Amino acid sequence: MPRYRWREPERVPEMARELAVHPLLAAVLYRRGIRNHEEVRRFLQPHLSDLPDPAALPDSGRAVSLVEEVRCRSRPVVVFGDYDVDGLTATTLLAQLFGEFGLTVIPMVPHRLRDGYGFQRHHVPGVLEHRPALLVTVDCGTGDWDALRDVLRAGVPVIVLDHHAVHDEAWPDELAFVSVARPDAPPVFRTLSAVGVAYQFARLLLGNEAASRWLPLVALGTVADVVPLVGINRTLVALGLKRFWETAPLGLRTLARLSGLDSARGQRLTSWHCGYVLGPRLNAAGRMDDPRLALELLLTADAQRAEELARKLNELNALRQRAIERMLAEAEQRIDALGSLPPVLVLADSAWSVGLVGLAASKLVSRYARPVVLLARESEVSRGSARSIDGFDIAAALARCRDLLIDHGGHHAAAGLTVETERIAELEARLLEIAAEHLGQEEPALPLELDAELHPYQIALETWEVLAQLEPYGHGNPVPRFLVRDVRAVDITSTQNERHLRFTVVAPDGTVRQAVWFEGGREIARLARAGRIDIAFTLRRSDWNGQERVELDVIDIRPTR
Repeated sequence: MPRYRWREPERVPEMARELAVHPLLAAVLYRRGIRNHEEVRRFLQPHLSDLPDPAALPDSGRAVSLVEEVRCRSRPVVVFGDYDVDGLTATTLLAQLFGEFGLTVIPMVPHRLRDGYGFQRHHVPGVLEHRPALLVTVDCGTGDWDALRDVLRAGVPVIVLDHHAVHDEAWPDELAFVSVARPDAPPVFRTLSAVGVAYQFARLLLGNEAASRWLPLVALGTVADVVPLVGINRTLVALGLKRFWETAPLGLRTLARLSGLDSARGQRLTSWHCGYVLGPRLNAAGRMDDPRLALELLLTADAQRAEELARKLNELNALRQRAIERMLAEAEQRIDALGSLPPVLVLADSAWSVGLVGLAASKLVSRYARPVVLLARESEVSRGSARSIDGFDIAAALARCRDLLIDHGGHHAAAGLTVETERIAELEARLLEIAAEHLGQEEPALPLELDAELHPYQIALETWEVLAQLEPYGHGNPVPRFLVRDVRAVDITSTQNERHLRFTVVAPDGTVRQAVWFEGGREIARLARAGRIDIAFTLRRSDWNGQERVELDVIDIRPTR
């Protein structure tokens, strides 16, 4: 299990009580920077009118003019997106948007393994063979200036809708570059995902109400891209989740239904369903087969074809899950055999898929509280992904290894890399040196921010319902984490091949609550001998023998001080 560094909640000032909401809700909101009535209203009751004017985005007017110009032409519009969920939902939105204008649309996405990321020069002939009146790239295009110049030289106008960092500002003057990452873009838009940018474009062309039909797509892509769910993103996701069963594409609703979600019972989608049910299934197409399967599902109006594609994505996702489990088991076996853990874990294997190593690396970071580099080993060149912890910028670390790498890129928490297979050992040694400089000798630990202290009697359905107003949860607005002090754990049992634990929490006053500790099987001995403990946890709603209850979803324990 990872080591955590607990950060206990600070005392909330009396003024938080003036927010006119439940005291526990007020405390969580205050600690998250929501500190006046209007901020509370926007956070808890977002509305379309809260959205900023999309016309403030640089080059947006120019992009609208280009669309207006091609409306009277008979040639198609090519929409070129990315293979991940953000790119797929953005491509779908734009394809349907241009269809509203009577335009013929040719949606295209690259193959994750064959093509790699971005709009590259080898994509240009495939675009030009359609003799398009316009090329629109979304969730890619930034920095792909050479390939885009080839398109412009062929007489095809170009719009780039993106959110990725702009490292090379020498973009062609001829294109409309609508990016929230441009230095001159208003800060209020800065955290948007690509589908969020596409939605701003739809608002410009159709207006707020008409464009709102695509909010379910925006919600899914935004959550899946792990952008902060605060400000404009929170508004978009909250409104999109509410409208899911009414306006989401047929294929997406079919996928939700076949994944166990039920509109007939009025089941409301949450950000969790986007991030852990729908998103992984759409991503599985690109990771295990072809992302065009997911794109076709999102675009189809044929109910039978939607069923076929949704079942196919469910099958691919099951294959992905089994492959990840095998990778994790192999990686954990090798890590546990090391004895003492190094400050960075670097592992390579010829049986691992480059499309899955990033997912596995993220899980290993959570488990071992260390930066992790996983590589799909091939005879000459290996490709992989790196994931990191707070306090260790993995992209900067890889930049210091550039002489050993063929390619690399990313940000402080996640990166991709390509390395000659014979140099993997050198790369590991260099990363260990860098980690020793930055992390020192102290055992790495994951930060654990706690929102409030609860008494066990407060762990109840009423508390759950109060806190449900904080949805949608995600990056920047995590599920509230709580602290309960001075309790005992009794009736400890293990489940599912001893991976998980269940136990009863008993407070000094006799209050009893149930707890589950996922992936806590290795901690059974520590828990059994711990005596009086403090527990860090989130609330979990469950159905136990036909009765709803709320229990502790344990993150960590420590001896009571």
